[in-house]
Amino acid sequence: MKRLAVALGLLAMAQPALAKDKDPAVARGRDLAREVCAACHAVEPGRTSPMAKAAPFASREMQHVAGLEGRLAALATGGHYGMPPQPLSEQQVRDLLAYIESLAAR
Repeated sequence: MKRLAVALGLLAMAQPALAKDKDPAVARGRDLAREVCAACHAVEPGRTSPMAKAAPFASREMQHVAGLEGRLAALATGGHYGMPPQPLSEQQVRDLLAYIESLAAR
């Protein structure tokens, strides 16, 4: 009985993270981040960025950037802090934003 209670408690705690993973925008954003951003940024929680100046996606620095959506959109044409331009569609910007914001809940 005690094991069942512990198992149910762990499952209940995991529900918010599981729900975020079911959001298609979050999943697309995660896949895009792995493909386009991971060479410089740590795109998975608990990892260190390959480039020291590139903030990990789950970091407070990345989570608390005012206007993050606009900054992501600006990457498509002008790059950012030495980053080359990344040709991102509006949907890809929204997906990346959804993924980055989902990391704050973990």
